[in-house]
Amino acid sequence: MTQRPHKKIALHDWERQKPFEIFSQVQAPHFNITADIDVTRLIDEVKPAGISVFNAVLHSAMTAVNDIPEMRTRFSGQDIYEYSVSDPSFTTPINDRDFAFCEVAFSDDWATFNEHCIIAIAEAKKQTELKENATSDHWTYLTCAPWVHFTALTHPHNGPEDCIPRIAWGKFSKTNGRWKMPLNLQAHHALMDGYHAGQFIQGTEDHLNSRVFTR
Repeated sequence: MTQRPHKKIALHDWERQKPFEIFSQVQAPHFNITADIDVTRLIDEVKPAGISVFNAVLHSAMTAVNDIPEMRTRFSGQDIYEYSVSDPSFTTPINDRDFAFCEVAFSDDWATFNEHCIIAIAEAKKQTELKENATSDHWTYLTCAPWVHFTALTHPHNGPEDCIPRIAWGKFSKTNGRWKMPLNLQAHHALMDGYHAGQFIQGTEDHLNSRVFTR
């Protein structure tokens, strides 16, 4: 997939100039946040209708990502740029315990995105070993850990300048009649703060509860 269009951001005119200058220089600039979100509608209504729960979460998370400019912003050295769209690069299981990387073009239209996912996942499952696929930084990396309802999670990255957001979600659990799902975000503090992480987490929950999912 080709790189998405982007616009360059002038550091001296950017409202994040000071946070960028500070956090782009530290050795450990990434922060993590994990929170439970309500997925009762997803489990009680969407899943019984035959909709892929994975695809629905993926679409809602990526819609939230693309709603937030800071989550589409990347940098290399002092060059800062905002992509028009971020596409998901995610893991899909193969061979029982192994996984492969899979890339899909994002679309705000659920039916289009779901079709893209079905085709791409089927193709990815033909792999017999893990291969590096993504070659651009416009991606957002996502993974699902359905074996545990985790309260924290960290992701591997390529060092202090790796500014691609990482997202994970985990096992559903039911408390007081409501289904909950842990949602995790790892981000670069030079580009994002807790405020933006909160926007992402709330946005994902909102999209899951309001989107019309059809087969």
